[in-house]
Amino acid sequence: MTVELVFAALAAKKRWGLSYWDSAILEAARAAGCKKVMSEDMQDGQDFAGVKVVNPFT
Repeated sequence: MTVELVFAALAAKKRWGLSYWDSAILEAARAAGCKKVMSEDMQDGQDFAGVKVVNPFT
């Protein structure tokens, strides 16, 4: 966890109305170059500025 990642997660939280932890997951994925994140908590198929959520149970 870096300071930059914390600030990016806080900005994402404000932008999309997500929890801090979901925002941190998205921003960590973005920083790592991931295009998809698997989650049952976020909306399946939602694209968060280049990081798409995939629900593994659908």
